[in-house]
Amino acid sequence: MKLKKLTRCFADTARVATLIIILGGTSCRKGRAIEAPTPISIRRQTQAAAAQTPVKAEIFPDKVISQLRQKLNRSVSKDLPGVVLYVATSDGVWMDGAGWADLEKKRIQPTDRFRIASLTKMFVAVVCLQLVEDGELNLDDAIAGWLPKEVGDRISNSKQITIRQLLNHTSGLPDPYSKAFKQAVIANPTHKWQAKEVLEYAEGRGAAAPRGSFFYSNANYLLLELIVEKATGNSLATEIRHRITEPLELNDTFMEAREPIPGGFVQGYQDWNGDGTPENVTKPLLNDGLGLGDGGLVSSAPDLARFMRSLFSNGVLLRSETLNQMMTLVERDTRGGYGLGITYTPTLWGEAWGHTGKTTGFMSEILYFPAHDLIIVAWTNSGDSQQGNPSDLIQESLQIILGEPER
Repeated sequence: MKLKKLTRCFADTARVATLIIILGGTSCRKGRAIEAPTPISIRRQTQAAAAQTPVKAEIFPDKVISQLRQKLNRSVSKDLPGVVLYVATSDGVWMDGAGWADLEKKRIQPTDRFRIASLTKMFVAVVCLQLVEDGELNLDDAIAGWLPKEVGDRISNSKQITIRQLLNHTSGLPDPYSKAFKQAVIANPTHKWQAKEVLEYAEGRGAAAPRGSFFYSNANYLLLELIVEKATGNSLATEIRHRITEPLELNDTFMEAREPIPGGFVQGYQDWNGDGTPENVTKPLLNDGLGLGDGGLVSSAPDLARFMRSLFSNGVLLRSETLNQMMTLVERDTRGGYGLGITYTPTLWGEAWGHTGKTTGFMSEILYFPAHDLIIVAWTNSGDSQQGNPSDLIQESLQIILGEPER
């Protein structure tokens, strides 16, 4: 299926040409010197314009839609309550869902809100990179100078680890979500965790990897939450709202446990106690570190697609030079690589950029394909990986939408 160019926020050819340069090179990009900071007010005017980008519906032939819906319906089972697929192409938007948002009473809708888990890291990275553009942070700053002393003193190599190394997971820090942490959650399932508290569970575990090599650790983004707070004097939730969600009119995006969520979100299910039967892990609330910088956002598929479209539109969220730095990979191999809060994945249909997420009761993935100008989001309200993986749904859906690529 031939896809046109996705509608951009600005029609002038200079901006489009700049975007093509960004996306048309090799997958592993080298960052360049950042230009003088764009005034925040100008950036917000640009973001507001991006939020007005219109979309069209029903972009695929009936045969493709029928196959996608069959795929969604077959994904649902007694152990996987609901699934959503959202596709934004150059021709517009198609979205649908199957199953239940709440097993007691409500069918799932493709515009429903859900916990986006580690997709939050893209938002946190954008906030940090905007602070770099504003001259408030430097990617090569040592983190010790930006952390509360009691936190910095407990982190090995805090005077050598940089903000960049937190963003691309090369700090060598271990992940705090250990068996000891899970036991603490079981002992007090409603406790409202703070980033400093969760980080204590990474202490004493030793380095996870040599500093400078890639090791995915949620500790990095818990520390970035503290750094954003120190640099701005505001909470991370406030900065995400101020810099991203309000200007882009992401009206279904909230930091759980830090902001009110009018109308709530979908119920999540998971076999938390290991008895072979999924239970509702959002009602009553099971708090295993909700609302933190490593994965605390609640959002919707349409909001996520708008965020991703804005991220890859020059000057909307980031300038081209900054986006190049975000897309500079560490330890790239045949399976992909990681930039600053974003993943690179080689696929049969070309390179893809995005992130995966898994948290209590939910799994998700978003990918952007520059070659096709296509954004795809898939999510489930099950936290059990063996019950259905959004990555598999995306792969199978792309085969339906784009067909088998030429070998």
